[in-house]
Amino acid sequence: MLGLEDIIRTACREHEDTEGLDVSQFIGKVRDQLENEGQGDDLAHDLDKMTLQKSSLPQSVHRKYPLPDKKGKYTGALIKPASTHEFLGILSSSPLPSNDPENAEVVPSLHVLKEIESTLTPTVLIVDDRENLVEYLATAFDPPDKIAAEYLLLFLLSSPTSRPTSMTPLGTLSINFRRRTEDATKRFHSIVSSVTPHYVPLPLSIGLLHGHRFSPCSTDSSSLDAGLLQLAEGTVLVVEEDSMGNGGQLNEKALQNLKALAECMTEQRVRYEYPYMDGLKMDCATRVAVLSQGKSLLPVVGSQAHAAKLVIPDETADIIQDAFVQGRKEDAEGAEDTLKRRMKVGRLMALSYPEAILTREIWDRTVHLDEKVKQRS
Repeated sequence: MLGLEDIIRTACREHEDTEGLDVSQFIGKVRDQLENEGQGDDLAHDLDKMTLQKSSLPQSVHRKYPLPDKKGKYTGALIKPASTHEFLGILSSSPLPSNDPENAEVVPSLHVLKEIESTLTPTVLIVDDRENLVEYLATAFDPPDKIAAEYLLLFLLSSPTSRPTSMTPLGTLSINFRRRTEDATKRFHSIVSSVTPHYVPLPLSIGLLHGHRFSPCSTDSSSLDAGLLQLAEGTVLVVEEDSMGNGGQLNEKALQNLKALAECMTEQRVRYEYPYMDGLKMDCATRVAVLSQGKSLLPVVGSQAHAAKLVIPDETADIIQDAFVQGRKEDAEGAEDTLKRRMKVGRLMALSYPEAILTREIWDRTVHLDEKVKQRS
């Protein structure tokens, strides 16, 4: 008599293309195998019971999940922090690793049969697709706003491509979108979450800052409790700053959380707090946008497959240089900041086209967008 694990392994072997196999199809294949072995009723019933029960999860397991109000909808694993994996396996239970094995808590565990490689691959936008996408993203704002949509597209394409020593990463773009009313937030969430696989809304309230840890923390050498910023690579984190309301006094934990969020935005690093180890930071790739009705208090600035192909022709370089020289004559202090801001946006603008060339037309478009945003400030 074959065991459940043997039967599922047989189903896996008969479906080598499990990456494209629908879960319901797979379960159907397992049921067929059960019937072939004459064990359909008993083991099929066991299969139906293989679900996580929220009440069965101890508090130590809940602390492994980074997001608030999501308890019981996950299981943990001993893998690299903030990484994303997809597995096919058998759900069971095992003792949680502990310094005290005899009193270890029993938690759900997955006996992995196969790791399924992600089918998400970077795509290069052709011109028609780009224009259609900008039109769609414009509906995330009320009223629809194509200028904001251009910046939103560049934000979604941004990713740290280089991390020079003692400098902020290149290729990132944290941005502040100002909204007229809080009702516009739902529309923004709906549109943006439909075009990105990892999307996390974050209502930045006083209660959240005081009650939830943003940085992962280990209280002993054998365990790590998740922090809110422990997110998968490429996650879009949308901070709703208006949730702060009229503000209030912040305690030390809240100030540490705000500092951690600012470091995530500017340095693209998350601090991991371990005993006897101070200042350990790990690289992240989190796209942070801020929604607010006024100017954000966070450090915003107003990874794609072909990022390495970016080309700046000599003609465009000369235009940029001449404009910078003229700008220094008019505003010596502001010219450098303007150049840095426009180069950051211009780079992403060029990478949003298949050729990845910073042409004169794209640079002119970058300057035009920058001037439009400045007029709105």
